[in-house]
Amino acid sequence: MFTWTHSETVTTPASASQIWARWADAANWPEWDREVEWVRLNGPFSKGTTGKMKPSGGPEVAFELTEVTPNVSFTDTARLPLTEMVFTHEYLPQEDGEQARIRHSVTLTGLLAPLFGKVIGTKIKAHLAEAMEKLSCRAMAETDSISETTRRRRVKV
Repeated sequence: MFTWTHSETVTTPASASQIWARWADAANWPEWDREVEWVRLNGPFSKGTTGKMKPSGGPEVAFELTEVTPNVSFTDTARLPLTEMVFTHEYLPQEDGEQARIRHSVTLTGLLAPLFGKVIGTKIKAHLAEAMEKLSCRAMAETDSISETTRRRRVKV
């Protein structure tokens, strides 16, 4: 059995709940991941829910949420020809005064893993850290926007 894997970790000032809100809003993943055209879930953001996504320049891919732990991590799994692709998304809390981190990992396992690693993996390596930075920024911006709206409402009352 062949395996290809890649992982990126970035620091974030965002809280677990801020990041989780962006992860759980699958339809809006394209806002922070330029390599995703659209995502559709067939139910709630929970273990066992299936969906489809359209990578930029690629065919639709069916996937399943195979692990979901709110505010901590989730895993989605897609089956490609003779290969399984597993994406793991983790929020790693602050340790000893350092900023929290986000880690996204992808593992391809199967007979065609080396081929998919070259084709898909090259694109993943080229943009994954950027997508995670955008995820962090969007999570913070949305919270800042909500805070500002709440503040304005309080001032008006």
